[in-house]
Amino acid sequence: MSNDTLKQQTGRIFDIQRWSLHDGPGIRTVVFLKGCPLRCLWCSNPESQEFYNELAFFSDKCIACHRCLQLCPNDAVKIENGRQYYDRTICADTCYRQGLETFPCTAQCYSKALRSVARVLTVDQVMNEVMKDEGIYKESGIGGVTVSGGEPLSQPEFVRNLFVAAKAKNITTAMETCGYSPWESFANILESTDFLYMDIKAFDPKLHYELTGTDNKQILQNAVKASLLMREHGKGMVVRIPVIPTLTRFEDFIMVLEFIKRELTEDTSVELMPYHRFGRNKYSDVGKVYALMDLEPLPEEELKPYRDSLASYSFKSL
Repeated sequence: MSNDTLKQQTGRIFDIQRWSLHDGPGIRTVVFLKGCPLRCLWCSNPESQEFYNELAFFSDKCIACHRCLQLCPNDAVKIENGRQYYDRTICADTCYRQGLETFPCTAQCYSKALRSVARVLTVDQVMNEVMKDEGIYKESGIGGVTVSGGEPLSQPEFVRNLFVAAKAKNITTAMETCGYSPWESFANILESTDFLYMDIKAFDPKLHYELTGTDNKQILQNAVKASLLMREHGKGMVVRIPVIPTLTRFEDFIMVLEFIKRELTEDTSVELMPYHRFGRNKYSDVGKVYALMDLEPLPEEELKPYRDSLASYSFKSL
């Protein structure tokens, strides 16, 4: 496949954020890919979950001009007691099912209250965004591009080609993943990945299913293989473990630490991921319900046993 063909490979993306400080070393541009096989109860990016494009409605921006009511060909726009909303069942059976990248109702939304969640972009188009901060990456010494999601491994060819293009420009690459993928797809991307951040959300298979809707067998197997491959290439791997009040368990957290110590390479780093509520208000924008609306983050004193246990294992820092 020619370089020009690789650059025209497309991916479905719902956001590109510049100047990120929390998604890999240095200052990074984060490319958020749409679609994820997991359904984590605490997911902070509900707009990333579905593999197809969706409609986002920001009710606080709506000026009630009702232009969308005239533009929607499927009678999905509803007004009830003066409140405007969208019947997502109709949207799913029509516009979503047709695979539309833009929706009729968004065409003349003057207040920008309606928009398509995702865009289809080529590797070249994404790299144009990434390269806007080329000088910043070099100045920070280690900055670059990070792919996140959603789940990057659900669009493996796009991610691989994006990373190949980045490496050709001497831009470092990082991936944030749940690790749920056939190993062949994972391994192909890791060849061009400088920093790998992989979640292990639970060790017990039943608990993992309750939390995410999927089994963790493949994830754990891939974690072992990924740690070996990253070490072989002299690159960094970080395992991130979420701590979610009332959902995750301290005993399971210790089992994850034991698994990492026993099965992964000794240069694997480990980070705690305390629960936060940053994404909860986004659920209604895409017609979803956040199941943990009343859940509060753990106070620091309740996180202390987790932090102390993690410190006692003396894992390497990236």
